[in-house]
Amino acid sequence: MAGNDDYFAFDDESLLRPRNSTSNENLKRGDSLVRRERNDFTNPANPHHYYAQKTQQQRERGQVQVQESIPLKDMSRGTKKTASTKTQNSESLSFWQIYCYVITFWAPAPLLSLFGMPKKERQFAWREKIALLSVILYAGTLVAYLTFGFTRTVCSNQSLRLRNNEVTGSYLIINGKSYGLDSSSHPAAAGIDAGTNVLYPPINAGGMDATFLFQNVNGNCKGLITPKDNCTIPYDDDENLAWYFPCKLLAQDGSTQPNFTTSEYYDGWACHTSQTARDAYYSLDSAADVYFTWDDIKNSTRNLVVYNGHVLDLDMLDWLQTDDVDYPPLFDQLKDSRLQGYDISMVLSDAFEKKAARCLSEIIKVGEIDSSTIGCLASQVVLYISLVFILSVVFVKFFISCYFRWVVARKQGAFAVSNKTMKQHANAIEDWSEDINARGPIKKMEPSVRPHGQRRLSAFDLIKRNSMMLLNDNSTSKAKDKFRGMTTMTTQSFHKSNASTVTRDEGPFQSPFTNDLVSSSNVSDTLDATIIHPDVVAQPPVDFMPYGYPLVHTICFVTCYSEDEGAIRTTMDSLATTDYPNSHKLLMVVCDGIISGSGNDLTTPEIVLGMVEDFVVPPEEVEPHSYVAVASGAKRHNMAKVYAGFYKYDDTTIEPDLQQRVPMIVIVKCGTPDEQASVKPGNRGKRDSQVILMSFLQRLAFEERMTVFEYQMLKNIWQITGLMSEFYELVLMVDADTKVFPDSLTHMAAEMVKDPEIMGLCGETKIANKTESWISWIQVFEYFISHHQAKAFESVFGSVTCLPGCFSIYRIKSPKGADGYWVPLLSNPDIVERYSDNDTNTLHKKNLLLLGEDRYLSSLMLRTFPKRKQIFLSKAACKTVVPSKLKVLMSQRRRWINSTVHNLMELVLIQDLCGSFCFSMQFVIGMELVGTLVLPLAICFTVYVIIFAIVSHPTPIITLVLLAVILGLPGLLIVVTATRWSYLGWMLIYIIALPIWNFLLPVYAYWKFDDFTWGDTRTIAGGNKASHEEEVGEFDHSMIRMRTWREFEKEDRSKGKGQGQHSRLGSILNLDLMPEAGISDRDDSRFF
Repeated sequence: MAGNDDYFAFDDESLLRPRNSTSNENLKRGDSLVRRERNDFTNPANPHHYYAQKTQQQRERGQVQVQESIPLKDMSRGTKKTASTKTQNSESLSFWQIYCYVITFWAPAPLLSLFGMPKKERQFAWREKIALLSVILYAGTLVAYLTFGFTRTVCSNQSLRLRNNEVTGSYLIINGKSYGLDSSSHPAAAGIDAGTNVLYPPINAGGMDATFLFQNVNGNCKGLITPKDNCTIPYDDDENLAWYFPCKLLAQDGSTQPNFTTSEYYDGWACHTSQTARDAYYSLDSAADVYFTWDDIKNSTRNLVVYNGHVLDLDMLDWLQTDDVDYPPLFDQLKDSRLQGYDISMVLSDAFEKKAARCLSEIIKVGEIDSSTIGCLASQVVLYISLVFILSVVFVKFFISCYFRWVVARKQGAFAVSNKTMKQHANAIEDWSEDINARGPIKKMEPSVRPHGQRRLSAFDLIKRNSMMLLNDNSTSKAKDKFRGMTTMTTQSFHKSNASTVTRDEGPFQSPFTNDLVSSSNVSDTLDATIIHPDVVAQPPVDFMPYGYPLVHTICFVTCYSEDEGAIRTTMDSLATTDYPNSHKLLMVVCDGIISGSGNDLTTPEIVLGMVEDFVVPPEEVEPHSYVAVASGAKRHNMAKVYAGFYKYDDTTIEPDLQQRVPMIVIVKCGTPDEQASVKPGNRGKRDSQVILMSFLQRLAFEERMTVFEYQMLKNIWQITGLMSEFYELVLMVDADTKVFPDSLTHMAAEMVKDPEIMGLCGETKIANKTESWISWIQVFEYFISHHQAKAFESVFGSVTCLPGCFSIYRIKSPKGADGYWVPLLSNPDIVERYSDNDTNTLHKKNLLLLGEDRYLSSLMLRTFPKRKQIFLSKAACKTVVPSKLKVLMSQRRRWINSTVHNLMELVLIQDLCGSFCFSMQFVIGMELVGTLVLPLAICFTVYVIIFAIVSHPTPIITLVLLAVILGLPGLLIVVTATRWSYLGWMLIYIIALPIWNFLLPVYAYWKFDDFTWGDTRTIAGGNKASHEEEVGEFDHSMIRMRTWREFEKEDRSKGKGQGQHSRLGSILNLDLMPEAGISDRDDSRFF
């Protein structure tokens, strides 16, 4: 790819722009601080690789006139893999693959075959599961070590410590250490009978200080304390004294006054100077150290100082027998210098003073200062840093969630409201969500917008009326003032249609490198106007803004599988009766195969087609067409039918005066003739249904070749709406068992229009069967907190990591600048190519693409466009029925938990999310990933801490406070944000069920890492077990041929389909038509 391609001038986002436009100087980037390697678009790992590849292909292709249909093999997506490439990839093992084989060396392939895993892919999936479990074990071990083992490792030599003045009578204190002598017996001595315990009468030494009974003499004090000439204390020729102080017991509080009276038995009685007594003393093991706090030292009536951690009682120097010994004057200086409460370690600095200090430590030490070792300090630092991080995240999430509720949420949507009104709206949603069949506040419709409420229009009348709307000068002037800078496809086309400098052949859907492939033909930028359905919903004037913002055309996309008629009817009714104008919404339903749900008499397609009337083509005449499915082997070839008409209401569920005429497209994946005898013909999964739409939108945006099936989609949409599909900007994705609140779509579309940086948003999902069983009870608070805390927090930063597939809206493309540029988002090749990946050869990709496709789509959007926003809109709401049986809940959460883990692995690698280091969404996602992995261990720790706090001392205050904060703040969030006090009760039920949420479900999910079946969430007649891994046969691409839609249209016109009337209408009007009438916004576009 050439370096001067316009694509490289927009390395932050990919753009579509009008053809022949030269006014792009204001969008080009100058010098950039982005690293060069991040703009290497040849690397498939680059988020914009496929877009760069697509634009380059179009540039090359645009130089050639295309006349014939082109086989699919020439239009295969992505980079082609040759056989040699595949062989090379299979032979070169990655580090992860090597680790998987090493960790499972004890399970050879033959052994796995015996246990029902004959295929190599299945065996390796099991090996990856074991490897992932080992990683979880490592993470859990690390967390457990940091929680319990780290302190014991670095602070393990901590002996029992007793505080001064709190030593009980079962201990005897000697030189600052406590000795447990509760069961001791003293040998016979003068005044002491054999076997006497000195702690008790007659000695009563329990809790006393016996330092003077076991004096440390002639050690560091030798040469400092010396005998006088008339010394009465025994000493030898080396002046080794027998004792320094009277051999008396002292009170541990230091209150005993000096007493120099001699013993009644003999001189030196109780001084334990004999070798036998000394050996007995040295054989004792200290039970505890006596310690003093700094407050004890400073506030004591004793003259206490600290030297090298030892507490010295200088008042004990008053007990020196000054008539018998000499000692350094330094002793008296220290005693009289008012140093009480100070550390004198640095004061005594020279050699003599240090020796004197060591001497004092041997003879008047009464304990240790309360201090910690380096290891203990380190453990405390780690503890408090961890505590700060955890509490910071918890409190920040809490306060930001409150900020979202009270400040952000009320300003979202079509209009800002007061907190009082916001509360009333929330209460209305709560009342509505109590019953799945309860109907919201649907507005009555004017007769003109009801089904069959207006006379059928000819194509001539339709074109003429919409043309007159565009030419209304008053409408033009008012619209320009009302748009307020908000850009949609409609407003942009309106401005261009009224501009005097418009040139031919410009349009916002062209790639910068796309030339007109059929410029020599007479094919226009729209399809044949004569085939438009006479009951098409007329487009309102361009300045029609009932909610204060320009309306955008929206596709309401519903995927069906095995739901019953009641569930589908509920969903379709709620979408059709939303108060968003029916002129700007299109219902599109995809039936995933010819399937009968369990208990259904009709197949799902039969149920859905029964909800359609006024078909464009009679259902029995609709033919199936081939397309490339998201599957493997022969299943890549699938066939589908496209039906078009209008939604058919049931008057028993929606009264006629509440009905509105809504166009509807039904796509039935019917399968190839070879699979009609199977249980699920045509079934390829929900992701395939989504890719049908996304791929179709991509081909339109880039004017690529498409299949006959996709052309039929384009043609049918044109016939029932009068619009080219390019005009649709939003896709609301809803599951077929979900009911939408009437004003939800209005608020969602409004938020999208107001902020073009938003690429996706979701509303709140409510539970309609709260009280069905205890299984549904425990889910109520979990749904509430996941929206009002998790999503609310992420929404403030524009980084909601999971837009649920049951109720989310995505932007197809976004306006950028005033020159007609559009950024393809959902239709971006980098999104479509990666989301439609069928090469799921690793456990990671299988969990992403086969189990958690909805969440993966959100992750892909954030990864490709990290500077854009994904938000939560609390004004929009839907309700659904959650599992009411434990078996079904476990099956559902197995898929959700596993997809969450693997999606977080993807998101944690995105470096461009807002913030930096620990103050970033990347850091928060990393914490969520670790927290998810160690959930089972965390609940075990919680139970251990609670039991430990009850039965042990000292109580772990910090841990209990942390636990209380984590569990208590959500309750406070309910008080602050919820509109119903009942959620406090739901929270208590949730807390009681924590072992299920944090242990049972994640352990079950982790053990089922290699299970890629859908499980028991959806059941069908004839069996529900199907593996995503099955690959049968080879894909025959020759059965699918592709052309541009212009070529298909040219072929239709050459066959004379509607050609006469089409030309006649053009000669009569000769007018530029309003884009809402179905005309593309290429400026000189006409029907003829």
